[in-house]
Amino acid sequence: MMAVIVSKGTAGYSGWRERLKGTFLITFPALLLCLALDFVGGGILGKNFEKILTHYPLILVILPGMMDLRGNVFGALASRLTTALYLGKISRIRDPDVTTNITMAITSSTIPLIILWVAGAVQLGLSHSAIVVLAIVVSSALFIGLVLGYSTAFITVVPYKHSIDPDTIAAPLITSVADLITIPSLVYLIFFYERHPDEFYAFTALMVALLLVLIYRSRFTGEYRKSFREITLILTALAMIEIFSGSTLEHYGEVISKVIILSIMYPSILDSVGNFSSIVAATTSTRLNLAGPSELRSRDFVADVGSVLLLSPVIGLLTNLIAVYVSHLAGLEGGMIWAFVATYPILVIVNALVGIGVAYVAYTHSIDPDNVAIPTVTTISDVLGTVYVVLLAESLA
Repeated sequence: MMAVIVSKGTAGYSGWRERLKGTFLITFPALLLCLALDFVGGGILGKNFEKILTHYPLILVILPGMMDLRGNVFGALASRLTTALYLGKISRIRDPDVTTNITMAITSSTIPLIILWVAGAVQLGLSHSAIVVLAIVVSSALFIGLVLGYSTAFITVVPYKHSIDPDTIAAPLITSVADLITIPSLVYLIFFYERHPDEFYAFTALMVALLLVLIYRSRFTGEYRKSFREITLILTALAMIEIFSGSTLEHYGEVISKVIILSIMYPSILDSVGNFSSIVAATTSTRLNLAGPSELRSRDFVADVGSVLLLSPVIGLLTNLIAVYVSHLAGLEGGMIWAFVATYPILVIVNALVGIGVAYVAYTHSIDPDNVAIPTVTTISDVLGTVYVVLLAESLA
């Protein structure tokens, strides 16, 4: 459990030994589970990369943004619910505020997804394939949004009730679950459309209808309207940035396909770097909301962040090792990339520092860091991670 200020009613650690013990007993298993979940999506992406690149290239333009949007929306939801738990605003999953937050999270991602699709259609041209991709994206987003919304509530409220700080596990787990579901759902819906087009469009219409019902049953008070505006504005701006990641992935798709293990590692690299950054950003946000900027200068805060970042070399090595195993299972070639193992921790540290900076700047400008820190830092992680993967692929191809 990461340390937070005892005087503010949260649990904390008293020394490095206890911090490291908590990091390896709680945070490391959570990150390891995230890594395992990521490779489910990574294996499916690697296996179907050529098909998507050839027949549905627009999905590659949207894919980083879709993965990041889901992680952003529900990572921010986890951060908001954690703060609400500490402040006593919510206490259980069935609270009305939890339901409204979930609806807000699903709805706030609609505009950015449309922007991503429009950008991709402009880049590659409007075609029948583009229309199909739009239906796939919408139906996937709405269905998975329901799953992720209540999953977020569960992995936030339950750990809190067992005296575990949700900031250390909720955001990483939910972003990894988002990545786990995103790629398989896209591939499944592609096959669903190809085999049963009428049923596919009926499913899409049903998802839209369910969203309208949720909006009707939710009560957006002044506080939630402010949060909704903040989140939607930030996500829309970040979606514009994600266009770069998607365009880069699609443009260099052939280069990456020559080092196919990188397509398997791609979701894991983006997600794990985002996970580290999310933990740091969420911890920073909670400390700022509970005790103010002075807490960021405390030894406890530095120790909390440092103990987590010590895990990055281990996660980097495991990422490559698992990718080798998954590539062999999928019948693909892949081996150890020692340049990746050596440079991965640097990528993690850079993004973690960005997370601290974003949370601090948001707080000092009267913007709730719970709403913007995780979305911003995971988007930046996606951009830097995508460029990083392309540079690795070019150096190895």
